[in-house]
Amino acid sequence: MKNLLWVLSLVLLANHSAFADEPITEKNWASHPQIVEVRMLYQKIMAEKAAGKLRRKAREFDCSLAPDFANREPDYEGYIRILYTDRSGKPRIYYHEGGSEDSMVRIELYYDDNGKLRFALTKGGAVNNTKMERRTYFSRSGEKIWDDDKILEGPGYSFVEWGLVDDPVREFNGKGSCPEAKPRARAR
Repeated sequence: MKNLLWVLSLVLLANHSAFADEPITEKNWASHPQIVEVRMLYQKIMAEKAAGKLRRKAREFDCSLAPDFANREPDYEGYIRILYTDRSGKPRIYYHEGGSEDSMVRIELYYDDNGKLRFALTKGGAVNNTKMERRTYFSRSGEKIWDDDKILEGPGYSFVEWGLVDDPVREFNGKGSCPEAKPRARAR
């Protein structure tokens, strides 16, 4: 009986490994092992956050305080920056959001134990009632493996592509293009 279980385990492991080597496609992406691994990491990080195991820091920037406010271009750089780190100071979650007069984008970035970006959730909204969401998955080496874009409602909008952040601690601590404002209390 032990031999049968051992052989069955090897067969299942071989099938799982073979499936992991398959390319990610529209048909298999939701159940592909690489995507499932990223989802499990996301759930682990969210559980750590809910349990109060992550340290939260926040910064806000207010372009209305800038001397050239009336002449400013829309600023998607990040009005709000929020960084969650683990007890050893490694980044786990980095949020940043910004916008213009007619649209807003928020990107949530999730990092593994090695500091590699593994998942990005981008949400956007526009004055024409468009709401969008993009989920981007990354391999252990940090390469993009899948994007899932959705227009949740509205006719669509050409949202500004917002960059991904490889070093969230440096980004969080970096200078903003607008003066820093005192953070407001926000539920996160």
